[in-house]
Amino acid sequence: MDKITSLVEARKQFSTQESCEEYMASMRWPNGVTCPRCGSKSVTYMGSRHQWQCECRYQFSVTSGTVFHKTHIDLPRWLMAVWLGCHSPKGISSKQIQRELGVTYKTAWYLSRRIRLAIQKNMLGVRVTGKVEIDEGVIKADGGTATGNIPYCAKDVLGMVSRTSGTVRMFVLERLTKAEIVRVCTTNLGKVRSFYTDAALRLQFLGDIAPHYTVNHGWAGHSQYSRRGVHVNRVENFWGLFKRGLMGVYHHLSAKYLQEYLDEFAFRQSNLKDREALVSFVLGSC
Repeated sequence: MDKITSLVEARKQFSTQESCEEYMASMRWPNGVTCPRCGSKSVTYMGSRHQWQCECRYQFSVTSGTVFHKTHIDLPRWLMAVWLGCHSPKGISSKQIQRELGVTYKTAWYLSRRIRLAIQKNMLGVRVTGKVEIDEGVIKADGGTATGNIPYCAKDVLGMVSRTSGTVRMFVLERLTKAEIVRVCTTNLGKVRSFYTDAALRLQFLGDIAPHYTVNHGWAGHSQYSRRGVHVNRVENFWGLFKRGLMGVYHHLSAKYLQEYLDEFAFRQSNLKDREALVSFVLGSC
């Protein structure tokens, strides 16, 4: 089935329950419908029930074993929510989904959360390789104990961007320490050719793994942001995108769900060159 490249095409493709089931079936079983229990292709479609029956007597639908199974929300709304979430560079809020799909806020939040969890599943095991930029950032989330005149919870986040593949990974740190950064890097880095960071002392250990190039933002009292190809502009650009989304789209973000939102933004940015396939990636994880 052709990729959906615009909102008009998405509304047309996901207009009925039948068209959504056909779309999902073509993605889930590209080589023909297969029984999820025994793997047999000897299945019979029961049109009145929108289900198949296998020779092993097992009955199943296109949503069996997915997050859509036994849901009370119709598939057109589900798939439109997935499409909108994948094609909004700065994200889409639950309030906007509520207005677009004509559902309650509670339903819109349920849809958003399930989609983000599917994206998180898609990001599991993804490693950053090649030429890698690393930088720390601070995200002002809600849900923390106010201290002084700061009514928010400041969370330290480590960002990693591959110049080679475009892969982006972001991780909330328990504490901004060398030990915590080593733990995250050990788990999520693949074969690295070189590192590019600022002059933070806590990142100097990267030189033991691969060639390490630094740029000193406060060098000799001057602002140095690029030196002969040594910079962290890509990862800092991502920080800008995320913070603009936080301020302009979501407005408030609980520290409890911060990692989910980071993975959502990282997923979209990592697949920027193949944005039309994002829906397929997410539905595959669903």
